[in-house]
Amino acid sequence: MQLQAFLSVLSTLVLGSLASPAAYMFANTPTAPSDNAVLSPQSLTLTALVSKDGLSGLECWVLTPALVSSTAEGTIGALSYSNLGALGNSSYDLFTELTNAGLHNAPAPQYVIILRGQGELSFPSADPANVTLTGNYTLHAGDILIVQDTAELSFRGHNSVWQPGTSTLQLPFASGAAPEHVVLHEGGCKRPHM
Repeated sequence: MQLQAFLSVLSTLVLGSLASPAAYMFANTPTAPSDNAVLSPQSLTLTALVSKDGLSGLECWVLTPALVSSTAEGTIGALSYSNLGALGNSSYDLFTELTNAGLHNAPAPQYVIILRGQGELSFPSADPANVTLTGNYTLHAGDILIVQDTAELSFRGHNSVWQPGTSTLQLPFASGAAPEHVVLHEGGCKRPHM
């Protein structure tokens, strides 16, 4: 019996060391969730619009430190992340018609929160003569995007198309720097905010 217990612990350690960085995001998640099982995330994950080698693209980030149980009046027991950072002059936008914003850069490093509606991001190639946009990523109501592809970092920026009725908040980082994070993978998060 001791050998079986030892092998079980050993296999858990070996498999755990091979797991992706996303593996630590969920605590107490059942291995075979029932219909009423609730995922208990440990960290907040967000899609980040970044620049690499002068081109805009997406990464999936996990913000650090981890979520904690709130002790604040009105949110007691809720999972809370209190390190969003100081914010600058924020704005609200309402797209009243289908809007293709064209290629543009972020005006400043910031959060963009999709309050209602839907948008789609796409990206140009390095060749200015190539007008093809690729890498479409859809944003939905409730999504929080970190945007950092400013003109100083990205030569061509990104394109965004907003559906009629979409509303967003733009919340620039007062310091110009995004919160502490770990990059989970390239490309947008498949399950943001968990």
